[in-house]
Amino acid sequence: MAAAVSLAPATAWAHPRPVRSSPAPNAALPRPPAKVQVWFNEELDTKGSKLSVWNEQGEQVDRGDGKVSLDNRAFMEAGLKPLPPGRYTVKWRAMADDDKAVTQGEFTFTVAAPQK
Repeated sequence: MAAAVSLAPATAWAHPRPVRSSPAPNAALPRPPAKVQVWFNEELDTKGSKLSVWNEQGEQVDRGDGKVSLDNRAFMEAGLKPLPPGRYTVKWRAMADDDKAVTQGEFTFTVAAPQK
């Protein structure tokens, strides 16, 4: 069995994945951001890719404009409504432009309460 596996050709499966974001995953921010931005390792399909932001109560807090940039198709962003202190979840779905492979994931960030 081991020999059969070792003889199988090595295949590199390319799938879109985030390489950077603002805010960064697990960031603790002193002030709420105006938008969320995520950069990917490859160009994305503009219709099959989505970006959204949710609060702890399960309410969507982005402006509903999360999308792939037409100027840089490896980049998505979403504008945010004013955010009170709390924890927020960024959810992304990325569809590769070339082979339509889909990946999805999420990460969180927090906005701290103002210091008195």
